[in-house]
Amino acid sequence: MYRAKRYNDAKALFQYFFRQFNIIPNIVSYNNLIVSHCESNEMEDALKVYEYILENAPYSPSAVTYRHLTKGLIDAGRINDAVDLLREMLHKGHGADSLVYNNVILGFLNLGNLEKANELFDELKERCTVYDGVVNATFMDWFFNQGKPKEAMESYRDLMARNYRMVPATRNVLLETLLRHGKKKEAWDLFHDMLDDHTPPTFQAVNSDTFNMMVNECFKEGKVEEAMDVFKRAGKGIKSKPFQMDVAGFNNMMARLCELEMMDEAEQYYKQLCAKSLSPDVNTYRTLIDAYIKVDRVDSMLEKYTKMVEAGLRVIHPYANKWFGFLIEKGKAADCLPILSKMVDREPKPDVTTYDVVIRGLVKEGNFDATANLVRDMMNQGIGTTASLKEFVLDVFEGLGRRAEIENILNRFPGPFPPQRPFLGPRGPPRVMRPPEMVEQGVRSPAMPWQTSSPQQMSFPSQFTEQTHQPQMTEHVARPHPTPEQEAEFLRVAGQSAS
Repeated sequence: MYRAKRYNDAKALFQYFFRQFNIIPNIVSYNNLIVSHCESNEMEDALKVYEYILENAPYSPSAVTYRHLTKGLIDAGRINDAVDLLREMLHKGHGADSLVYNNVILGFLNLGNLEKANELFDELKERCTVYDGVVNATFMDWFFNQGKPKEAMESYRDLMARNYRMVPATRNVLLETLLRHGKKKEAWDLFHDMLDDHTPPTFQAVNSDTFNMMVNECFKEGKVEEAMDVFKRAGKGIKSKPFQMDVAGFNNMMARLCELEMMDEAEQYYKQLCAKSLSPDVNTYRTLIDAYIKVDRVDSMLEKYTKMVEAGLRVIHPYANKWFGFLIEKGKAADCLPILSKMVDREPKPDVTTYDVVIRGLVKEGNFDATANLVRDMMNQGIGTTASLKEFVLDVFEGLGRRAEIENILNRFPGPFPPQRPFLGPRGPPRVMRPPEMVEQGVRSPAMPWQTSSPQQMSFPSQFTEQTHQPQMTEHVARPHPTPEQEAEFLRVAGQSAS
């Protein structure tokens, strides 16, 4: 919910799990709640959660907690409070976290206070046992944006002279900064240094993001052959080892080639990916399928769509409808059926709109027997139908003199669910069911004293309750077992349903 920027829903879920059902939250759960408050510009609530952790939780706030809070305070224009929180973090015995310092330093830089930023940077270098270089990238970017490339490169050279062994995430930030500001020679030198330092399992100096940036830079300059060479480039150090490319790296390479409609070359990288015992993911197939549609290669598109479904990967409805629509447009409606039948066995199942697309395609090709079978499968799966689709199918089969046949299929299960066994009353001893305790809207929960107001209700509970019948959860008198007459009535009804 947080990643989707649905902050109210994220806060409501925290209330649901950790208050209503008394699940014990860990620090990660609290951090997600804190950052949701920060992104909603509710800094007071975020700070109250932090205070609650200090007073009640059996663990301390983590470095991530302070990262979220300092960034939120600075975004809210409260940089002095961010400095106080930084001091509190150190006072409580936490290590000097470079990302917390980086938030505060960037805040002072954006205010034009270079002196204070340098003071904090010097303090970090004294306190930090393992510095990762992220603050240098912040200074570099700020100097470049201020039109001071000389100072930016001095900061970069100062960092390189210290010979820190930086992880890929930090060096990637430096690479990105150098490329963004036109320092391509320095970027390529840094890339080759990273390749030389890559000595797994002792030290991982590069990752697929590293290669993706340099490959994309080659494509940006129109150097396709060089991009292919960079993709497989390795270091020249004595202990250097080639990087074992992952799926994300192959996906990026295929995407760039597909943009240029170089489908044969993209197919070669797909084969390399499969040969390395790696599993193509949704992005792999989606990139290739969309590209084959663009260049109008129907058989290749159908092959990849089939493999994607056979691999059990998720095909969401918009893409399924788009891809089935393309196949139908090319006269391949019958080829949609085996793919659709495999999709039914996995989640998310095709919805009525997907069946609508394929049914209309089969009718367009005059394949009426397959249409009737597909409608039957749709009803058997409990998917149901829409009024417009039902009217369309009835009109088509009425013209064929087969209206009774299709009516029998459609009316077999008039609702979205198959017929259920008749309810003959509960068996066994009486039970008392109590609903879980709910917190009233607008009332502060006693277990969450930081909450000043209840978050907005999520959309799904109201929709769910409208569609379901909630039984009375009260004590009842146990009924006897059904009589022989009731059992006979049940068998009669069940027999009619089966017929």
